[in-house]
Amino acid sequence: MTKSNMKTLYSLEGIGKIQYEGKQSKNPLAFQYYNPSEVIGGKTMKDHLRFSVAYWHTLTADGTDMFGTGTMQRAWDSYSGMDLAKARLEVAFQLFDLLDVPYFSFHDRDIAPEGETLQETNQQLDIILERMKEYMKQSGVKLLWNTANMFKHPRFVHGAATSCHADVFAYAAAQVKKGIETAKELGAENYVFWGGREGYDTLLNTDMKRELDHMAAFLHMAVDYAKKNWVHWAIFNRTKAKGANHSSIRHRCSDIHRLFKTIRIRFPF
Repeated sequence: MTKSNMKTLYSLEGIGKIQYEGKQSKNPLAFQYYNPSEVIGGKTMKDHLRFSVAYWHTLTADGTDMFGTGTMQRAWDSYSGMDLAKARLEVAFQLFDLLDVPYFSFHDRDIAPEGETLQETNQQLDIILERMKEYMKQSGVKLLWNTANMFKHPRFVHGAATSCHADVFAYAAAQVKKGIETAKELGAENYVFWGGREGYDTLLNTDMKRELDHMAAFLHMAVDYAKKNWVHWAIFNRTKAKGANHSSIRHRCSDIHRLFKTIRIRFPF
């Protein structure tokens, strides 16, 4: 897909950059309180807040929930596969420019579709990453963090690092390895572990210690790989009170702290 073809389909260029107009403004496409250049406590609002547009919520999610199918219809959704990924990428950077945000973030499967094999998937991801680097260079927008989507595909029904299937564990490890390499390639400031299905529905069929041992091994491998290949960064583990499982391993920050203390991980998480 060429840039000109994309413009005939959908473009944000006629909207104009979103500006600060003050709290009295009636303009729905203006900032009423966020003034990026205003200095507070010796730093500008832009430096304090470091806004990031999340690719998934803003550009990829279709609104599907447990009660029905997706209802979010976007003009570029008429494409599929890699054409859709390329179209979405172009619109994404148009949006970043309009909002004047310094950062964006994504799951790996947000920016490129999954192929028939992991090799094909990574090849498709690499194609988008090359384009993305050019957009980042032209716009100055940086990657705040990236993460691996290890929850959407049916293979992750029983978790990723805590899965009872060794092949799923291995697939997830390879996916995180690629994610760490992606973070390094794009100059990300952070890498995030988003364990959307790490947890359990009932202890009746769960060997909790064994699953946590598996997760510990997974995290240690990831941290060791990151230390060898990328040092100027931080890793975050996202907490979420209510996820796909009845009981989540990362329910709150204290849960993550206890987990890391138990498995003896010392790293800038």
